[in-house]
Amino acid sequence: MAYVMATSCIMDCIRNHEQCPPPHSATLPTRVIDCTDPSKPKLHLSTDEHAPYLALSYTRGKFGSFGTTRETLDASLLGIDLESIPQTVRDAIRSTHALGVRYLWVDALCIVQDSVEDKIREVAQMGSIFRNAYFTIIAASAGSADEGFLQDRKPSSPPDITLPFRCPDGRVGTMSLSPIWRQYDASSEPVCQRAWCLEERLLSPRALTYASHTLQYHCQATIVNVGNAVCKPIAGHRLPTLLFRPDIDDASSTLSPNDLKVLRYSWIEAVGEYSQRSLGDPADKLVAFAAVAEAFKRAWKSDYLAGLWRHSLVQDLLWYKTSESRHSRPQGYRAPSWSWAAVDGHVWPSSLDDRLDTESDDTQACEVLHCEVTPVTSLLPLGPVASGTLTLRAAMYKASWNPAASMPDLYLHHDDAAGTSSEALRIGCAYPDSDECVTEVSAIPVLWNVNTQHAGGLIVARLTGSPAADSGRYRRVGYFHSPEDGLEGLRWMLTSIVERRDLCIE
Repeated sequence: MAYVMATSCIMDCIRNHEQCPPPHSATLPTRVIDCTDPSKPKLHLSTDEHAPYLALSYTRGKFGSFGTTRETLDASLLGIDLESIPQTVRDAIRSTHALGVRYLWVDALCIVQDSVEDKIREVAQMGSIFRNAYFTIIAASAGSADEGFLQDRKPSSPPDITLPFRCPDGRVGTMSLSPIWRQYDASSEPVCQRAWCLEERLLSPRALTYASHTLQYHCQATIVNVGNAVCKPIAGHRLPTLLFRPDIDDASSTLSPNDLKVLRYSWIEAVGEYSQRSLGDPADKLVAFAAVAEAFKRAWKSDYLAGLWRHSLVQDLLWYKTSESRHSRPQGYRAPSWSWAAVDGHVWPSSLDDRLDTESDDTQACEVLHCEVTPVTSLLPLGPVASGTLTLRAAMYKASWNPAASMPDLYLHHDDAAGTSSEALRIGCAYPDSDECVTEVSAIPVLWNVNTQHAGGLIVARLTGSPAADSGRYRRVGYFHSPEDGLEGLRWMLTSIVERRDLCIE
């Protein structure tokens, strides 16, 4: 019965939702699972075939490693041992067959797990795999791959009221009633904690979501509970419909001012949600978001710079973190310090402060002289980076702060002719990027508006190993903006004679 109702939702979407991209004849991924006989599934090697297929989004959780290897690849083409794969994948194979689709894509089985070359090649196709799938099965409620998602659900908390309920097939079931503040919260689902699952959901035009409380259908137009379950679905973040337009790749396609605004807000929301999620391998910070970046790149046609965009770089540099999301700085290199991908924890990608509107003639900015990143491999140009440099021509002010404070202030220090610091002047509210304690810092205004008396900028420290303070090489350690009380305004900038200099931030 559930499959019949789910199919009805899918067909209604295809026939009646103008904003949802219709399924099209897509080329199968390199490998898919043939679910013709769900008791004897087998791996199918595609040769540029066109056929509908489903994709699975799930979390492995505490389940051990599994999947296709170079040693088992040939055997899997003849048949996959069901005992060797976890219950969630088995349930997905069963569901694919029941929904009348032959092929299913599952990362662990369709990517050779012990081949670096195959992983890179297939990860580069992740965006198109989920975008072209007939729809995606999201095993939202399964905290581990061995849990499955077709089993009966247990209530997360004892119901306040229990009533008998007659089911459509005549059987008598039970209906539980709870107050509205105990309604379903999608953000608590296991897949909403996994970073990889975000791009899988965002890039899927249609999805059948096996949630903790019911079965849901998600598309670009709506979210509905299959079978009209009484708990009202909560709409989550979706990518703008324009990103699914078939002409978005055309060089001649243009975006309206409203399109640009919609894209900007959507990108900020996506980065904010992504940065809160966990990664099994922290080195995947940029890899697991590359397919989302690719979708925006197709529309913006701008250079992607390790999480930032060239066309909006001065705004993108002003990302920040609150005290609740400070973490230790990662041990290994992931991205240049001016990129949000260099640190862990929830990131606010841009302040979006109207007082620093870049469209206003009153807003001024430092000068970006050069910004480049070097990808680890050309096969993943929007993925991991080996290095990145940013060169600004800007004013730099010697400053101090207490980075251990929950909400530190930033102070400006003036040295007299004898080199003695005078009384400190409070110039901003500071937001450290991590929990490291760096006290010798400088403030670099990036955007400022004399009319609104407001500024936003970077807090930097001399790069470790630089032989001298004037070496010009620094790393970002935080963000600042003018104090909200506005008592000093921008007097510290406008009355100080500080020449702009060329600074390299790595």
